[in-house]
Amino acid sequence: MRSENETFIEAARRAQLADCAIEVIAESGIGKASMARIAERAGVSVGVISYHFGNKAGLIAAVVGQVAKTAVALMEPRIVGQATATLGLRELIISNLEFMREHPNALRALLEIIRADDGVYAGQGAQAIVDVQRVLHWGQQTGEFGSFDTRVMAIAIRSAIDAVPLVLGADEDLIAYGEELAALFERATRKEAF
Repeated sequence: MRSENETFIEAARRAQLADCAIEVIAESGIGKASMARIAERAGVSVGVISYHFGNKAGLIAAVVGQVAKTAVALMEPRIVGQATATLGLRELIISNLEFMREHPNALRALLEIIRADDGVYAGQGAQAIVDVQRVLHWGQQTGEFGSFDTRVMAIAIRSAIDAVPLVLGADEDLIAYGEELAALFERATRKEAF
């Protein structure tokens, strides 16, 4: 793995290689996504991947980081840009579903990595719950949301979002589903509900 003095060109090459890894993992699964197969997809030698990432674990870490960065770039400005916590929660849910729709290979690759994970990426799920809790705390502080355990509610919201790729087909309208899910949790969190 390269140092923090990484050049623009090195960063672009790393991103390109991570994209190739995402494609191979999404198509073939993590078990069949060898460094050789990823290198072949990228049109480079295995040595080039080793130079940039050290080993397959380093490449997988870069894939997880790149998927997370893409998701955050799509969702965070939309969530924090809302005038109310109710709208922020709605945007959190809908933007998650939009990410799933717009980046299906990244989602498939991430799910493959997490399924094969031995606990290395458990923090990703924990952080996602904390992120939802922040929006819920915001709503409780402004009086928009009722008094409830934000961890329990955050786990329920994340579980509903995270179940989507497991239960919905590729031809289903993820945005319509997201709208309905957002409306459900708006009712569940509103102050009058408690």
